[in-house]
Amino acid sequence: MTDRIDDLRSFMVLLRKKGLLCEITTSVDPVHELGAVLRACEQDGKAAYFHRVAGSSVPVLGSALGSHERIALAVGASRENLGEVLEAATRAPVPPRPIDGPAPCQEIVETEVDLGTLPVPTHAPKDGGPYINAGVVIARDPVSGRHNLSYVRLQVKGRDRIGVNLNTWRHLLEFFEAAERQGQNLPFCVAIGVDPALMIAAAYRYDGDEYEIAGALRGEPTPVVRAKTCDVLVPATAEIVLECEIISGEREAEGPMAEYTGHYSGVHPQPVGRVKAITHRRDPIFQTTAGASFEHLLLGTAVTREPKLKHLCRQASPRVREAYLPPFASGFLALIAMQEPRPGEARTVGLAALNAHVNINTVVIVDTDVDVFNPTEVFWALSTRVRWERDQVVIPGTLGNELHPAADRTGVIAKTIIDATLAPELRGAYSKIVYPKVDLAALLAGQRPKGE
Repeated sequence: MTDRIDDLRSFMVLLRKKGLLCEITTSVDPVHELGAVLRACEQDGKAAYFHRVAGSSVPVLGSALGSHERIALAVGASRENLGEVLEAATRAPVPPRPIDGPAPCQEIVETEVDLGTLPVPTHAPKDGGPYINAGVVIARDPVSGRHNLSYVRLQVKGRDRIGVNLNTWRHLLEFFEAAERQGQNLPFCVAIGVDPALMIAAAYRYDGDEYEIAGALRGEPTPVVRAKTCDVLVPATAEIVLECEIISGEREAEGPMAEYTGHYSGVHPQPVGRVKAITHRRDPIFQTTAGASFEHLLLGTAVTREPKLKHLCRQASPRVREAYLPPFASGFLALIAMQEPRPGEARTVGLAALNAHVNINTVVIVDTDVDVFNPTEVFWALSTRVRWERDQVVIPGTLGNELHPAADRTGVIAKTIIDATLAPELRGAYSKIVYPKVDLAALLAGQRPKGE
């Protein structure tokens, strides 16, 4: 019998079953301490559940999707076929299912708003304050009426006041600009603690309704219910929902926050939001992610972009075997493995990889005897197989991401392709040393491996 996942709580049951959840029972301070502990748990390969957070009665879950393996677990995939599952979801969308009557996310309705009752962490030492950064932000296009799900960092500035960080790549900015031109505020909601399929769907850059992606990933429609104060559909099983609006014509300083680049963002004027109501389940769970953590990087820059990366690279060459956006490189590095590329073919694939996403500014192509998921092997290939005078090409003046420290204020940056594959004439002369695998644990226990 498979483990059914239909909300955050059922996913937590599965994480516990698999030994992938750190249970933190000691009270932690939401200012800096929680973020540090969360990062340590993630580096140990686990999510973290904080049973007690100082100043709040609400527990906190963090880094639920902080690895490819946990993301695969969330959608019933294997690590090996995760990319195919994520890509297939865009080809078979499943619309959400509106429900009438009571929904778990609205068991408690609070119109006297005080964000201070929630354990919103100040994660990193130089963060400008507490940030809600793992909530799925849901809004409707004022023109078409379609829903959009995304991630937007929200800085808590008062009992009902938040800074809303919008950048040029977000549909939410387009919606707000359309409303603001009419002198109107833009309603939106923030669903905190949702089915992980919804969290993954919100990471897509998709021109349709991301609820459809979530339904495809889960294999059934996402149950949704109308918010209490606006015409926005919210996940019926969410732990907490903030019902908000972005205020037309108002801007104020927002930031800094630890961003996915591994650096703090600056302080810039950003729109301001007002929280009009908080609805939640009884005994809710707050969900968060540490800035610049693997979860932040995977959802923000990598996991939903890898399928397109592999697809474009394979269109350029059938000899492409793997395509990977390692989270340790903040989504700026693409690693491609090819089976005996022909002369010039690695560079062609590199150009295709650069077109997979505007953020990618470095592409490294290696042979299939190099494990792209192992940084040690990639650095070995760079150190032993690159003829730097001919195997690297630099492309200046290309559009990148304005948050990259090497880009100018408009995001223009130089990009590079590095061919770290053996030249065809050297393949016979140089072969990688590979030792057979052994069952070391059995040998240390005094046992001979089976078959000997």
